[in-house]
Amino acid sequence: MSGREASILAAVIELYLATGAPVGSRAVASTSPDHPSSATIRHVLADLEQSGYLQQPHTSAGRVPTAQAIRWSLKQMPPPALAAPVRELERLLLHDGDGGADATLLWGRACSYLSESTGQVGLIVVRPWRDAGLKHLCFFRLAEHRVLAVLVAGDGQVRERVSVVPESYTQAELDTAANYFLHNFSGWTLSQIRRELRHRLEEERAAYDGLLKRVLVLSHCGALHMEDSGAVYVHGAEHLAEVLDSHQLAHMLERLNEKERWLSLLAEIGEAEEDVEWSTGGQARVGARVGLDAETPDLALIAASYERGSVGGAIGVLGSTRMPYERVLSAVALVNEFVSRVLGDYPA
Repeated sequence: MSGREASILAAVIELYLATGAPVGSRAVASTSPDHPSSATIRHVLADLEQSGYLQQPHTSAGRVPTAQAIRWSLKQMPPPALAAPVRELERLLLHDGDGGADATLLWGRACSYLSESTGQVGLIVVRPWRDAGLKHLCFFRLAEHRVLAVLVAGDGQVRERVSVVPESYTQAELDTAANYFLHNFSGWTLSQIRRELRHRLEEERAAYDGLLKRVLVLSHCGALHMEDSGAVYVHGAEHLAEVLDSHQLAHMLERLNEKERWLSLLAEIGEAEEDVEWSTGGQARVGARVGLDAETPDLALIAASYERGSVGGAIGVLGSTRMPYERVLSAVALVNEFVSRVLGDYPA
């Protein structure tokens, strides 16, 4: 693309994002005294349309930028800066007296901030916990029928679960059961252990002793079911009403409730050839693929992934291709920094 074409395309995009209306050659010419005449601009606009950067809704109308043009514009932007100091967001989201707030509450507040600060749909994805194998397991007797299981996975992540068991076990019996797990299944994934225990039960039914019984009871009560399927938080879906008709909106709201789709989409963003990515972190996807199918028009998704030990996921903002990109990029960068520093310390 020549310098003249780039300058004119940038002017068209800026005018379109500001007004939402098709942009004509006179409007472009008025944005800068350095632009050529309207006649020359019309020729450049025609060339840009031929190249796939612009489209003309009607024969007599001006042009509007395509998803390809928006992606081009995003690539010209510098890496996103934080919208505010992280400490300010911490004070906003970690309310006074909230020291014991659970992760779900914090995720929800962060997602609301994304939506309210950008006027778009806020998305936060918590990646499913990786079953990295059993490294250590212990049981603690809390009360007559309550047992705390503490599991350390192969990657160092610690998971805890309190279960109600049908019988009262002594601490010595719980220690013996934990030693059985560690002696027989150290390094095994939880799903492998569950399958093997079912197999042993079938083989050793005749010799079903007290130890195996305790092991099976404890596993059935949650000690071996500490995986989770991840989570997706969505806030501000009503903002899509500004860009979708009623049928499209209903369809998209349906899609927003399908957790697996968003887990997959935000996990893969940045991998497609047309995705935009910044060296400091943050990715963008613009086009029909953001809607997950052909039922919705072009949308834009700005996202950034976070990683804190074995906890990870993605922060995103979904909305119109006319979203205020600089503000959105800054908000996503800020929440991502907050999550990496604060929420990453909370179990998902």
